[in-house]
Amino acid sequence: MTALQKLEANEMRDKIFRRDSYTCVKCGKSIYEDSPQLAHGIAKTKANIKKYGLSVINHPLNLFSVESSACNSRCNIGFNPVKTNELVEKIRDALLKE
Repeated sequence: MTALQKLEANEMRDKIFRRDSYTCVKCGKSIYEDSPQLAHGIAKTKANIKKYGLSVINHPLNLFSVESSACNSRCNIGFNPVKTNELVEKIRDALLKE
């Protein structure tokens, strides 16, 4: 990863944390003191990257602020094809507008 890519990734992380008000989207706990994490709604697996592409998997609409691994796991919607398809369509619509 180049220095520019790292900077852009950090800026996106900060943007998502601000969007979520530095609050875990699953338990509501503040993530200021803890090590904030980003969770993927559609998991970042090789199979999902191949199926949907990185632009969908790493899109801000697929990323959520969480405070723990347990909350991270609770964000996964991959087991629910209806929710997954809805999110993919929402992201693809957003990408078309960019």
